[in-house]
Amino acid sequence: MKKITIGWLIIVCCGYLTTVKGQSTLTTEATPLYASFKFTDSEENKSNKDYAGIFTGGYGIGYRLITNGGFVLNADIGMRSAGATMVYDDMNYSWKLQYANAKLGIGYMLLNEKVSPYLIASGYFGYLVSGYQTINNEDFNIKKSDAISSTDYGIVVMPGIQINVSDEISVYFEFNYLMGLKNLEKDENQKSSNYAYGLTLGLSFAF
Repeated sequence: MKKITIGWLIIVCCGYLTTVKGQSTLTTEATPLYASFKFTDSEENKSNKDYAGIFTGGYGIGYRLITNGGFVLNADIGMRSAGATMVYDDMNYSWKLQYANAKLGIGYMLLNEKVSPYLIASGYFGYLVSGYQTINNEDFNIKKSDAISSTDYGIVVMPGIQINVSDEISVYFEFNYLMGLKNLEKDENQKSSNYAYGLTLGLSFAF
């Protein structure tokens, strides 16, 4: 019930924002990411520290509406990579996952003539396009074998600044924290989820 209420609240807010006058922009962005997993075993023991992160990235295109009052509606689609590494019993494990990703969020921007700080909170949904696990030097297609969930969802918090280059073009920089809420494990007694930190460089074009 709580998830449904939050979902309807986001939809209502987005509907309200689209009726308010503001600036509409198209965005394109690239994000270097540091990604890893959170893991809990069947006995509720957390093993997050056993997983080492990997440097990967993502990119996307989207739409951003900034109202005259500073409220922001943000939506984008793109690709995102995820994964981790681990050493266990003298064996090297690594995971490389590729997601088609979509985000929808709302936020607030403190409007200034040149530099405008902002904060956006988004929900995201990802579909697993490819997934591989490597044990020592042997690769396994865990997407094809259905050894991992094919979907992922969660939230992304994005504080950033927008710099106006001209009336039509802006550059923005964001820090991203992605927290997965979907259990990626097929075994319901175990839980694993994605998380990542990133720095986004983007361009927005007003129309």
